[in-house]
Amino acid sequence: MTEHQLFLFLAEVVVLVGAARLGGELAIRLGIAQVVGELVAGILLGPSLFGKLWQGGFQALFPPDQAQRSFLELLSWIGVILLVLLSGLETRLGILRHVGKAVVTGWIGGFFLPFLLGFGLGWIVPRDLIGPGIARPVFALFLATAMSISAIPVIARILIDLELFQSRIGMLIISTAVADDTVGWIVLAVVSGLALRHDFDAKTVTVALVGTGLFLVLAFTLGQWLVRRALALSAKLRIPFGQATVILSIVFLGGAITQAIHVHLVLGSFVAGILIARSPGRDPATIDSIWRVGMGFFIPFFFGYTGIKVDVTTLTGSALPIAALAVVVACVGKFVGGGVGARIGGLSRWEALAVGTGLNARGAMELVIAAIGVSIGVLTVPMYTIIVLIAVLTTLMAAPMLRYCVRRDELARARPTPTRTEVLAS
Repeated sequence: MTEHQLFLFLAEVVVLVGAARLGGELAIRLGIAQVVGELVAGILLGPSLFGKLWQGGFQALFPPDQAQRSFLELLSWIGVILLVLLSGLETRLGILRHVGKAVVTGWIGGFFLPFLLGFGLGWIVPRDLIGPGIARPVFALFLATAMSISAIPVIARILIDLELFQSRIGMLIISTAVADDTVGWIVLAVVSGLALRHDFDAKTVTVALVGTGLFLVLAFTLGQWLVRRALALSAKLRIPFGQATVILSIVFLGGAITQAIHVHLVLGSFVAGILIARSPGRDPATIDSIWRVGMGFFIPFFFGYTGIKVDVTTLTGSALPIAALAVVVACVGKFVGGGVGARIGGLSRWEALAVGTGLNARGAMELVIAAIGVSIGVLTVPMYTIIVLIAVLTTLMAAPMLRYCVRRDELARARPTPTRTEVLAS
C-alpha cells in the first residue's frame, strides 16, 4: 500500500461512515428505519448521483482501482461479520420450542412461497443480468433465498418503536422471523457453496448439504461445549477486555471454518453468535461494547459502501421490468405466504396480515445477501441494485403497514359481536 493509497483509504472511510451516520440521523428524525437513511446516503455518494454530478470528484475519491477497492472490501466484510454476529445474538432458538400453530404455518407460508416465487423469477431473468459463468439453477436458488429471508434486527427495532415487541402479535412475528432467518442462512450458505464450485449437479449439491449438515451438528454439540468453556475461561483473564477478544475470535473462527469447507462465512459467524447467546457467563458490558463498535462504525460503513456500489442508472432495458417484477414478487410472497399461513394457523385477518407485513422487512440482511452475491459472482450490477432496492422499499413500508394492521385489528376486537336477534333482523 502506497502513502497515497493509505491516505485515500482513510479519506474514503471517513466520508462513508460520516455520510451513513448523517443519513441514519435524518432517517430517525423522519420516523423511518435508520438503515434506510444510511444506505441512501451511500447511494447518493455513488455513481447514481455524485458520479453523475461531478464525475471527476467521484473518481478522485473512489478511483476504479481494484487494489484500492479491495481495502474497502475487507473493512466492509468486517462490518458484515459484526452484523451477522449481532443477528445471531438476537436469535433465540429456544423460542421455537413452544411456538403455536400460527407460527409454524406462518413460517411455512412466509418462507416457501417467496422461495418458490423467487426461484420462478430466476428462470425468466435475462441471461445478461446473471453473473458470467453462473448456472441458471444456482442463480435461481440464490434469488429464491434473497426473496425468502427476513431481517430479525430490523423487525425487532420496528416492533420496539411501535411498542409491540412484548405483545402477542409482536412475539408471533419475531418467532416466525427467527425460523425464517435460521433456515434462510443455511440455504444461503449451501447456494453460495454451489456458486463457488461453478457447477450444479447431484454430487455438488450433496457435498454442500452434507458439509453444512456436519458443521451444524458439530457446532451445536462439541462447538457449544467449547464456546461455553471459552467464555468461562475468559471471565478469569486479568487482561482488560479479555472476553471481547475471545468472543470476536470465536466469531471469526466460525466464519473461517465454514469458508474453509466452501460454505459461506456468514453461516459460521451467525451460528457462532447463536452459540454465544446460548452460553452462560457472558458479560453484558462486553456484548454492549461490541454493539457500540459495530453499530457506531463498522456496520454503517458497510451500509455506506453497499450504497456506493449501487448504480440506479443501470436499470434500463430488460432490467427495468425485472426490477418492478422483483419488488412485486418480494412483497406478494411475504404478504400472501406469511399472511395466509398465519390465518390457517388460527389468527384473525388483520393479525395474519400483520405477520406477513412484519416478515416483509428485509432490511440489513438483504444487503448482506447482495454483498455475498457480488463477491461470488452471482449478481451483476443491475441485479445487485435490484436486491438493494428491495431492501430499501420493504423496510420503508414495514412500519406504517404494520401500524395500520394493528390499528384495524384493535378496532375489530373493540367492535361488539352482533347477537343472533340482530343478525336475523339484518
